[in-house]
Amino acid sequence: MPSSARGPISRRRVQPDRPSSSLRADIARWFSAASAARVTRFGRIYPGGSRYVCVSARNDRRGGFFALYFFHHGVDDWRTYPPSGVGPSIVYWSSDAGPVQSARVAPG
Repeated sequence: MPSSARGPISRRRVQPDRPSSSLRADIARWFSAASAARVTRFGRIYPGGSRYVCVSARNDRRGGFFALYFFHHGVDDWRTYPPSGVGPSIVYWSSDAGPVQSARVAPG
């Protein structure tokens, strides 16, 4: 059985002036127990980057759903904003189609 490959382990981002917050505690703070909040999406911000979790719950007052994204900032540290240094960006891939050939028109 193949072993799972893990990416490089990043150091814990510790900020002593801010207490850590576990994901379960944050969800309990933002959603009531009666809301039946559940994880609806999770993944990484970009390949090899920080993790995120989307938690949704039904909003009976307005109808529809209420959702919050939580971003991983280190061991037992989840916030509602992405880690510093991670922001909006444009990612694109380019494929090399080879050299461009010019079309010559014979004089006529």
